Amino acid sequence: MGSHMPELRQKNTIEAILFDLDGTLLRVQMKEFIPQYILGLSAYCADRVKPKKFEKALLASIRDLIHTEGDSSMTNEERVYREMLKNLALPESVMRESLAHFKDNGLAELEELIQPIPLAGKIVKDCQKKGIPMVLATNPVFPKFMIQARMQWAGLEENSFTHVTSFENSHYCKPQAGYFQEIADHIEVDPKNCLMVGNDTSHDLAASAIGMTTYLVDTWLVDRGGSEWPCENRGDHSSLQQFLQEHLD
Repeated sequence: MGSHMPELRQKNTIEAILFDLDGTLLRVQMKEFIPQYILGLSAYCADRVKPKKFEKALLASIRDLIHTEGDSSMTNEERVYREMLKNLALPESVMRESLAHFKDNGLAELEELIQPIPLAGKIVKDCQKKGIPMVLATNPVFPKFMIQARMQWAGLEENSFTHVTSFENSHYCKPQAGYFQEIADHIEVDPKNCLMVGNDTSHDLAASAIGMTTYLVDTWLVDRGGSEWPCENRGDHSSLQQFLQEHLD
C-alpha cells in the first residue's frame, strides 16, 4: 500500500522511537498465542484449580490491565497476582512457580506461532546504526521472559533497545496515556520528540494523546473500529523504511 507522509513539525525532531512488537516487528496470531500460553500456565496449577476456571480468571486479569486505568502504586505484574488471589485464592508464590515452570518447559510449543519480518529487523538495525534510542513498546501484559522469547524467535536483539516494557516494569497498558508517558519519563525524552510505530489503530495511535507522533504500519493491520486517534502517517514496512530514512538523516 502507499503511504501518506506529512512532514513532522520539523525535520530531525525524532529523538526516540517506540516500536510495537506483535504485527509490527514480527508476525503472530495472538488469538492462538495467548490461549496456548494460558493453557500452559493452567496445567501447572491443575491440582489447585480447574484449567478452564484458571484460563477464564487469567484472561479477565489481562483484560482488566488493558481496560482499567493503572496507577503508579502497583505494577501490572502485581495487579495480575492480586486478581488471581482474589478470584481463585491462588497465592503469588504459586503464580510465580507456574510462570517459572512454563519458562523452562512450555516455550517451545509457542515458537512455531512466531514468524520474523526480515524488513522489520533491518529497520531496527538501521535505526540502531543512526544511534536513535529505541523502546520495545509491546503491551506489558506478559512477563519479560515471554517478550524476550518472541524477540529471539523473530531475530531481534534485546540490546537494540534501550527499554523493553513488560508486566514487571510497567504500571499501565496501551491504550492508556499513562503507558506512553511512563516510557517518555523513563527514557527522558519529551513525548513530542517520540515516534510511536505500530499496527493497531487503537492501542498504538493512542500515543498521540500525549503528543507523540505516530506511524501506523498497515502490513498486518489491527483495526478495532471506532478509533478516536488521528492517523498522522501510514504505510507498509517499505513505506516505514522510507519514512525513517527521510526523517532520521
